Amino acid sequence: MNQENSNQLRTWQDIVTCARDISRRRLRKVVVAAAEDLAVLTAVSDARAQGIADAILVGDQDTILKLGDQHELDLSNFQIESAADVNAAAARAADLAAAREADIIMKGFLPTSVLLKAVLDKKRGLRRTEVISHCAILSLPSYPKLLNVTDGGMVVKPDFNQKLKIIENAVAVSRSLGIDKPRIALLAATDVVNPHMPRAIEDAVIAKMADRGQISHAIVDGPLSLDAATLPEVAKFYQINSPVAGQADVLVASSIEEGNIISKSLILFGGAVFCGIIVGAAVPVSLVSRSDPPRNKLASIALAVIFSDYLQKQEVMD
Repeated sequence: MNQENSNQLRTWQDIVTCARDISRRRLRKVVVAAAEDLAVLTAVSDARAQGIADAILVGDQDTILKLGDQHELDLSNFQIESAADVNAAAARAADLAAAREADIIMKGFLPTSVLLKAVLDKKRGLRRTEVISHCAILSLPSYPKLLNVTDGGMVVKPDFNQKLKIIENAVAVSRSLGIDKPRIALLAATDVVNPHMPRAIEDAVIAKMADRGQISHAIVDGPLSLDAATLPEVAKFYQINSPVAGQADVLVASSIEEGNIISKSLILFGGAVFCGIIVGAAVPVSLVSRSDPPRNKLASIALAVIFSDYLQKQEVMD
């Protein structure tokens, strides 16, 4: 059985508190690519006011300052750099991260593909893993700990090797949140290995690899249905003998649609607070949506601060 860590973060409030503690030691810096975006400016302003992170704003300086004036945001203490267009803004943000002048990259008013193209350009050396994936960390009133749903934002339909890398990325995020050996559920429509369902067979193979130590720092099982993965009473009812069933830390989806729908359903109808990052680069990439409430935006920046601190500590150890 997995031993719970006393330092394990269990709620979005824990994430914010932990990020604030990290930045008391050294204030982490977010560089925003194409910062002429009200949702992002509000998020970084709140983060600075709460001592979670500072920011460098890259983009159309006049538009950035105008937005600040219109919405009574104090941007006077932020470093602001002009960029001719979104490509230049993305390139500058990536350059600042590569030069260690920023700890986190944040998406502003530009396509995700433009930002990631700059981040993953080989000349900058920011790529850390083979697969770039998204982790949606959900804080649910009905679940006793944080739930990581992956990947609902990057890899459309992961093949076998991509799924292994998505698990690897999710493990790193979990460990940054104080979960030494996360329980990882490989989601499926059934809890049995069905020869007519190739994904279920694939999940069983991955679970066996984990049993034999081929996946580090994780307990992995699958195939598992969503209810069996998260509800102890369901796992008990169906007599599923598994160290993951009923107590998953991570849910690994088989497609971007599956991961996205699960996350949004829990946010919209389950009261979940969401914070998410893109993982796989040398620095975390943070995204917030205009539709996100302020606490989600703040929690997303806080999560990026925590993961940035984790990556920097791992770099020192390596």
